[in-house]
Amino acid sequence: MILFERLAQLHWPILLGVALVLMLWRLGTGPLQGRWLRKRAPIMLAVGDLLLWPFVVLVAGSLILLLTPWLGLENADAGVRTATLVVCYLVVSWLLARLIEVMILRKADDALPERVPKLVVGLIYAVLMFVGIAIVLWQRGYSFAGIWLSTGVAAAVLGLALQRTLGDLFSGIALGIERPFKMGDWVELRDGTVGQVIDLNWRATRLRGWDNATHVIPNSKMAGEPLKNLHDDQHLFAPWYFVRIPAEVDPRFATALILDASLRCESVLKFPHPIVRLADATTIPYQYMVWVHLKNYPAVFRGREELFREIHWAMQRAGISIAPEVHELHTRRASAVQAEPPTILLALKGLDVAGLLTQEELEQVAARSVYSHFDSGHVILAEGAPSDAFYVIVGGLVEAAITLPDRTRKVTEVLGPGHHLGITSMLTDEPSFLELRAKSDVTLIRIDLDCLRSLLAKRPELAERLARIVKERVDAADAARAASRQPVGRLSLRDIRQRIEGLMARQSRFTRRP
Repeated sequence: MILFERLAQLHWPILLGVALVLMLWRLGTGPLQGRWLRKRAPIMLAVGDLLLWPFVVLVAGSLILLLTPWLGLENADAGVRTATLVVCYLVVSWLLARLIEVMILRKADDALPERVPKLVVGLIYAVLMFVGIAIVLWQRGYSFAGIWLSTGVAAAVLGLALQRTLGDLFSGIALGIERPFKMGDWVELRDGTVGQVIDLNWRATRLRGWDNATHVIPNSKMAGEPLKNLHDDQHLFAPWYFVRIPAEVDPRFATALILDASLRCESVLKFPHPIVRLADATTIPYQYMVWVHLKNYPAVFRGREELFREIHWAMQRAGISIAPEVHELHTRRASAVQAEPPTILLALKGLDVAGLLTQEELEQVAARSVYSHFDSGHVILAEGAPSDAFYVIVGGLVEAAITLPDRTRKVTEVLGPGHHLGITSMLTDEPSFLELRAKSDVTLIRIDLDCLRSLLAKRPELAERLARIVKERVDAADAARAASRQPVGRLSLRDIRQRIEGLMARQSRFTRRP
């Protein structure tokens, strides 16, 4: 302050001119006034304001001191100096808080700067302004204890008058520190109110509902009752739903249908995989639970619609009526539900190699095949074990995995309905390189080796097609083996043909029967 007073006495026209130019530039409306800096370099503009405005305040105070003798106010010098310092400290505190706010907003999402709660910004301004006033009082020799005691009664009266408002203020501070939710999260309150958090200020939290209406909830209520945080658009949402199906339907068949329907939904994520379980079999109809994962909470409406639509279509195609919850009492003769899993012949027709077989051959294979059921987690074919049959997946998921040199298990593929497994190990006499394990409850069709031998004996031209299928499987196994740094045993297409021809040359136990 003394330096500016001396400069004002010696060069007051220069100081006045510089201060006016800077004020006109900063307060003007021209293109160079700060709009470009505000967009391109907001931190640089905030630092410039922090240097500019205290300079302008000190220059103004020094110039006013020069005018006091002309106005006959010689005794007002001390008051002018004090007022100038107070205003300078407050301006510095305000602009420093502004700099911190700009830095926080720069780290926040540029598209949604309102994600930073206004309560946090307001507290920064209030704390720094209080620090500025405290520094002025400390420099003037005032005691904080005396000020506190002298204002204690007024503070008590004011606290009683503003009890609810202060409760909202401190509740907002607690919410800002604990952070049970953040800006952009969807929350559900105990009374059923659902909305996205768009602001948290000193008094209330604002939620924007699905109808685009704004719910203003006092901070004391938000901090005092339980709420469910559904998180933002980057958080997976995993709801579960219940489906009632008549008890006459085989539970394995019902779970396979629901799982297949959920896998057809575009909104339902394929990983983590949907899970279907029989939730309640103590009442009629049975109740099944389907647990799915969606991209986020806002996707729940479309995902739920697609899921129920696909389940309805799958049940209708299978001849099953989803049992509703009926509260009326009627006496009537209920129609028997005729819902059975598809026949083995129908399932085989959906296989990719079914086009190579005639109707008679498909019926022959179906007559000598059986259904096999495996619970979730059961090992269907162990790694390194031989196989005397191959399987067609009718319902459920099968996980193929290899064991790495460090004895960890790596999943290479997840097979679904329509895929087949075990044919490579069966036709080449090679132990299985993969471990095949049921990812969910699985229903398979088992076709044994003797059935295939009798079929190849009548149709030798099928050997070439089967050799190509086996070659694709072997190449995929070799690639996985090479990736795991295990020894690779190469099998050419010629080697595979020779092994299949040797398989055909063996006399089947069926042909030895009288």
